[in-house]
Amino acid sequence: MSIKEFYNSINVNPEDVLHRFANNEAMLTKFLRKFLDDKTYQELTQAVENRDWEATFRTAHTLKGLAGNFGFQELFDLSAKVVERYRAQDYEVIPEWFEKLKVSYQHLIENLALCLG
Repeated sequence: MSIKEFYNSINVNPEDVLHRFANNEAMLTKFLRKFLDDKTYQELTQAVENRDWEATFRTAHTLKGLAGNFGFQELFDLSAKVVERYRAQDYEVIPEWFEKLKVSYQHLIENLALCLG
């Protein structure tokens, strides 16, 4: 699967993302590989499990930024919901939003791993 096919599979226009990376597919691929190794999601998982809402906010905000940079719209939106719920001090619904985020993230990582081989 090519980078363009990967982005099409997650309903994102690959040209929009490539534009952020100077239309350099090799550069985008390099950073997507780094995303696969990024620990932010694991830190977010731990924070939610521990009900550490400050850490949850911080890591969800970081994941939101990463998702935005890579054009991962669904992951961006779900991370934003976790951030919003923290800011509203509505902590009890954060695990529910995290479960949705978890499904999105796992689907994304599986497809990305297939793409990058």
